[in-house]
Amino acid sequence: MIFGADYYPEQWTPKDWEEDIRIMKDMGLTRVRLAEFSWALVEPREGKFDFSFWKKMLDLFHKHKMDVILGTPTATFPPWLAKKYPDVLQVRDGVLRNIGTRRQACFSSPNYRKAVVKVVTKMAQALGNHPAVIGWQIDNEIGHEGSDIDHSETSLKAFRLWLKSKYKTIQNLNDNWGNIFWGVIFNDWNEIPIPGLHVSAGFNPSMIQDFYRFHSDTIVDFVKLQSDIVRKFSPNRKLTTNLYPSPFLPVIDMSELFTHLDYVSWDNYPTWGDQEEPFPHPFISAMHQYNRGLKDLPFTVMEQISGFQGHDTLGYLPAPGQVQLWMKQAIVQGAEQIIFFRYRTARFGQEQLCYGILDHDKSLTDRYLELQKGISEILPEAKDFAAEHFPAEVAVLHDIENARNFKHQPISSGLKHSPVPFAQVGYDIEMATWFAGLNILNVNAHFLPISKADFSKYKVLVLPLYAMIDTSIVKKLEQFVKEGGVLVLGYRAGLKDKNSWMLDSQVPGPFSEMAGVKVRKFEAVGNRNVKFRFRVFLGTCSKICEILEPTTAKVWARYSDNKKFYKGKPVITCNRFGKGSVVYVGASLSPISFMLLYRRTLRMAGIPFTFYGPTVERSFRTGKSKDYEIFINHSGKKAFAGFKLLKPYEVRILTKTKK
Repeated sequence: MIFGADYYPEQWTPKDWEEDIRIMKDMGLTRVRLAEFSWALVEPREGKFDFSFWKKMLDLFHKHKMDVILGTPTATFPPWLAKKYPDVLQVRDGVLRNIGTRRQACFSSPNYRKAVVKVVTKMAQALGNHPAVIGWQIDNEIGHEGSDIDHSETSLKAFRLWLKSKYKTIQNLNDNWGNIFWGVIFNDWNEIPIPGLHVSAGFNPSMIQDFYRFHSDTIVDFVKLQSDIVRKFSPNRKLTTNLYPSPFLPVIDMSELFTHLDYVSWDNYPTWGDQEEPFPHPFISAMHQYNRGLKDLPFTVMEQISGFQGHDTLGYLPAPGQVQLWMKQAIVQGAEQIIFFRYRTARFGQEQLCYGILDHDKSLTDRYLELQKGISEILPEAKDFAAEHFPAEVAVLHDIENARNFKHQPISSGLKHSPVPFAQVGYDIEMATWFAGLNILNVNAHFLPISKADFSKYKVLVLPLYAMIDTSIVKKLEQFVKEGGVLVLGYRAGLKDKNSWMLDSQVPGPFSEMAGVKVRKFEAVGNRNVKFRFRVFLGTCSKICEILEPTTAKVWARYSDNKKFYKGKPVITCNRFGKGSVVYVGASLSPISFMLLYRRTLRMAGIPFTFYGPTVERSFRTGKSKDYEIFINHSGKKAFAGFKLLKPYEVRILTKTKK
């Protein structure tokens, strides 16, 4: 188990460095991340490289027995590069991403890629074999802040080449997109436009889906390009890159991206900007499990909140004990490395409001002392279980193709959420809500990419928002159920093929037989609540309300809302199929209603669960020498977990005899 900090010695003076290292080591930190924004420092003019500053810093950290993760400095570039090669700049929704900020690179630009190859090669050659360097972070938060989509002319040219490689002939493209609709028949590749902002009616959904796939492939290839260079010149070091919430904010297939890297990292900020309160704890656990699940391995938090954060505004101040709790929650959910952002708060630049472990001065803060204490408390147990597999019999499955699909065609306004202009995260929120119902019942659950998950490891699979299907995956799910598994299938399942064409069958399409139900009518109700009855319990749902027509399935719940003509019609069904069952959920349930659904489903699958109230989270971990039952009280008040009284923000670890 490793603890460290994100450190920026280039932002401080030489008289600070030795003292900073001492303060970090006294806290219990043994590792730093360096250099991820240092391109202008190492290549101040084109072709003039100078790595002397970082060599000096690596020598200093090695002297003090601290390890270093180096960041390739490609998340922003020097002004000279854009001045000489204007095509390296992105355009997003008609706005040029100019010099002065970050993540402005056009990943399709040959000039940008050539410059990246040079700087990464020189950096890896100069620093990659230093004994202090134990690993690399490729780029930084790649695709964040809307940089996953580029509407520049350079991007358009690359998109056309990508399409030509995929479809071979323009006729194949027209046929696969269904361009006969509205008569948009292309005769030449150069007639294809960028599917960007529009006045009213949008672009073809098939075209948009391919535009997203093109950007994903381009960025995945960009990460591979860098990782190949680093592996060549800095062998035997582990490679990663750091992701960010929300997990499906970008269009990038992160599960594919990480096939070129050794482990997953992400940046954990439970509160940001002017939030009035932190994200709910089940949402944070869902994010941890998403990142753990990309490689189904222990992960790193490369930026763990240590103060409170924002660029322009600030809001919620974490209560005493809360930053320590978030650190421990990350470890419980599968992190084996915690790197705090940041060691000391910047005095200048765009992140003056991103408070770190220390404030703008060097006096020890309450946060420093709290995290120092938390590290010493959890380290003995974390050394035993952190690197071990996170056990679970339930998995929630996500799919990047459907995440992209619901960005541009959410169907219901309830599945649209844009907290900032570049973000459409309705899919993210819905997926986290389906996960949260399991988390609040204190059931260990995985959150996995459907394309890479091994279904045979689980008793229950939960599959929301699987509208765009892959027929090979449908067959695997059918086999899973036939052999005794329980599949919880969400609304609008089996709606489209991978070309984004509607299937010529009733929802749930290829799932109809195993689900024992068909759907010919549905209503998009936005965020309005619709009542239903689950046995004797009342529930509410929203977003989409399907009117289910069971063929062989039994009804589990019916609409009970007097305002709806479909009162009395089924909303949830269960069908026996082979040795297993398919539970079909025809609406987006409220969190409490999800609890009711999962209680019955888990009982049917023989999986134990316990509800300790809305603020208590319990997890199970298996260590090398012992097993652990871990209770977290996410409330600022005392809470009971059975007969155990938990203090505010307490994390209590109970050891168990290993089975």
